[in-house]
Amino acid sequence: MKVTLTLLLLALASVSANAQQHDSAARLVELERKLDQAARQLEQLNDTVLSLRAEIAGIKGGHAKEETKADSQPVSASFATKTTQKEAAQREFTDRLIAPEMGASEREETLQARPEIFIQSRYSALPIRNTNGEFEPNFSMTRIETRWAGKVLERIGAGLEIQFHPALDGSSEELVNDAFIEYYLNDHATIRVGQYIKPFGFDIQQSSALRESPERGIFAGYFFPGQRDRGVMLFGDLNFTPVKNVHYFVGAFNGNRFFADNNRQANYVLRLRKLFDRPKLAIGVSAQRGKQNLPPGGTGNNDENLIGVDFQYVRGRFGLRGEWMAGNTPSTLLGIQPDFAQAFRPGAKSAGGALFATWRLTNKDHVYARYDEFNRDPVKGYNVRAFNFGYLRYLGEMTRIGVDYQFKNRPSFNDDAMNGRFHINWSIEF
Repeated sequence: MKVTLTLLLLALASVSANAQQHDSAARLVELERKLDQAARQLEQLNDTVLSLRAEIAGIKGGHAKEETKADSQPVSASFATKTTQKEAAQREFTDRLIAPEMGASEREETLQARPEIFIQSRYSALPIRNTNGEFEPNFSMTRIETRWAGKVLERIGAGLEIQFHPALDGSSEELVNDAFIEYYLNDHATIRVGQYIKPFGFDIQQSSALRESPERGIFAGYFFPGQRDRGVMLFGDLNFTPVKNVHYFVGAFNGNRFFADNNRQANYVLRLRKLFDRPKLAIGVSAQRGKQNLPPGGTGNNDENLIGVDFQYVRGRFGLRGEWMAGNTPSTLLGIQPDFAQAFRPGAKSAGGALFATWRLTNKDHVYARYDEFNRDPVKGYNVRAFNFGYLRYLGEMTRIGVDYQFKNRPSFNDDAMNGRFHINWSIEF
C-alpha cells in the first residue's frame, strides 16, 4: 500500500512538473515577444529625444556647444548606439518579411477613439498590350481607409475598417472592409465573428501598408477578390513543446465571392503556420472546401476547393517569399449579383503563385523583384505571366514612396489594378 501511494505521488509530481514546464515555455515566448516590442518602442523614443534636443540646440544657437559635447562622448557609447540601431533595423526588416503576428487577435491593443488612417496615392503609365479598358492611367487614390480595433473588455475585442476609395469610383457597396467581434477563450484561443480577411495564405492577409509591390499577386484577385468574407473563426497559437510557435485558423464562411450570402452553403477554411527562429523562417499550409454557384442552366461540378502553401525567409539583408495555390476555377467575379466568368467550365482547375525577393540596401532603402503567374484565368482562359521590380524609400516611420516597373504578357482581370508597366506609390499610415 505504501509503495502504491509513493508511486502515485511520484506520478502526480511528474505531471505537475511537465505542466509547469509547458507553462514556463509559453510564458518565455510571450515575454520575449513583449521584450522585442518594448525595445522597438524604446528605440523610437530615443530617436525622438535626440531629434528634439538637436532642434532646441539649433534654436538656441548652441551648435558649437552640442558638437563639442558630442565629440567628448566615449567611443563605446557611440558604438553601442549604432549597434542598437543596426539591430533594430534588422529586426524591423525581419518582422516585415515574415510577419510573425499575421492574423493575430486584437487583445494586445485597447480600442481608442482615435482611428488608424491609411492613404495611398498612385501614378500609373504605359499600359500593356490589349488592355481594352482594363487600365486606369495617370493619378489615382488606391487606398483611403480608416480603422478602429482593439480590446473593449477583458475578454471582448472588436474591429471596424471603412474604405472610402471605392465610393470615388462609384462602388459604394464596398465601403465596409472589416466589422467583427472577438471573444478571448484563453491566451491561445480566440473566436471571431463578422466580416474580416479570410485566413488563407500570406498574400491574402498581408496589409497593403506593408506590401512592397503595388498590388497583391494575380492569383489573389481571382481566388479571393476583396480578400474578405463573412463567417466565424477559431484561431490562436500552440506555444508549447513540441509544437511551439504554430498558429492555427479554422473557420466557416459564406464563400460566395462577396459578403452577402447567395448560395446557402458555407465554405470551410483551415490554415496552419509554423514559425522558426533559426533560421528566420515561416511555413504555412492552407485549405478550403466548399461550393460555388454555376451559371444559369449549368450542371456538373460546383466545387470551390483550394489548397495552398507559402513560405517566408530572411537571412541578413536578404528576404525571400514564395506562395502557390490551386483548385477549382472560380465561377464568378467580385460583385453583389453573380457576374459569371466567360471562360468558366464546371470542374475546371486554375493555379497561381508568386516568388518575391528583396534586398535591404540601407535602413531606409530597399530593392525587390517578383515573378507572378496565374494559369487558366476564368475570364479568357489564358495563362498570365508578370515580372516586376522596384525600389522603396522609407521617408520616416509612417510614410514611404515606391517605384515599380512591370513586364506582363497579357492583362488580368477582377480586382487586379496592375495592367500597366510603370507605377509610383506614395503611402502614409498614422
